[in-house]
Amino acid sequence: MSAPWPPPPDLESIQQLVREADIEGHLAEGAPADEYEPEEDDLFAAIAHLPTAQLTAATLQPIIEDIWRKSFNLKDADIASRTPPITVLAAQIERFFGPEAKPQVR
Repeated sequence: MSAPWPPPPDLESIQQLVREADIEGHLAEGAPADEYEPEEDDLFAAIAHLPTAQLTAATLQPIIEDIWRKSFNLKDADIASRTPPITVLAAQIERFFGPEAKPQVR
């Protein structure tokens, strides 16, 4: 029996995608790789139960913004300045786990 496609989000993949997005720029400044661990955990918890059809950038972006707003105590203007990397992160999650996900070849 084969596994369902696309696969549901897994914590390790979410961690990798959040770290690649480096929304705050902390990793680029030399912070430890686990700098975003609380946000990664919160994001995974928020989306792990969602059906594939809901794993779209449009659904994910407000979830990510809310996690960032709470975690970093950000105001709307602060979130607006982070919109580009948040948008990229939401699109990447959709690309790997959303309804149009394709198998990835390494």
